Amino acid sequence: MTESAQKPLKAYEVYDGGDNWTIVFATNSASARREGAGEIGCEWGDVDHCRRKPELDQYAPGPVPPLALIAAGWRYECGHCGCRVDEDMEDVEPDPHFDASDVGAVAVGQMVYCSHSCTAMARAEKRSRKAAESALIELVETKFPRSTVTHVNVYGHRLTTDKGRCVACFTFPGGQHQATYKFGEGNVAWVSQCDAEAFRQLYRQPSDAAIAEGETL
Repeated sequence: MTESAQKPLKAYEVYDGGDNWTIVFATNSASARREGAGEIGCEWGDVDHCRRKPELDQYAPGPVPPLALIAAGWRYECGHCGCRVDEDMEDVEPDPHFDASDVGAVAVGQMVYCSHSCTAMARAEKRSRKAAESALIELVETKFPRSTVTHVNVYGHRLTTDKGRCVACFTFPGGQHQATYKFGEGNVAWVSQCDAEAFRQLYRQPSDAAIAEGETL
């Protein structure tokens, strides 16, 4: 076993002087600076500081729990409302629909929220988004039988007819490229020009059934 492998890992805070920082566990400052610079995407010489954080040694080899970092003076943005989350919590404006006494840092994995209320709302919105994505997949595969949805994008956490906000990409028999369906556009799909005839033959519908490169078929 090498000498460096026998040495305990120590916690170092590496900061670029701007918005990027990281906690690195290494056996010495030089290694921590080099590894930290790589993680935050800067050169060795651009590191503003590489400081020991002995109070975080207990979390080697990492990651450090967010609540421990907050206790050490760091701050986060709430994963739901975006307010600053730190030890003081002075930036929080409690949702009027929830108990103001609920304010306090909450960690879910590496995500941080300003309260249990925001945590609950973020979880609810995640479930809602998943449901909207499933609904969009079912809609497309029903409108265009034998199609297979390969990707969906739902803006926010619900289906909306706002232009281009909710989109599904799908393949269909005979097509060489993915087609695109935009929620709220009826039976219209955007299809590559080279797939237009295959699409028309497969889905014999009115003339507004597909659009190839911006032209109505």
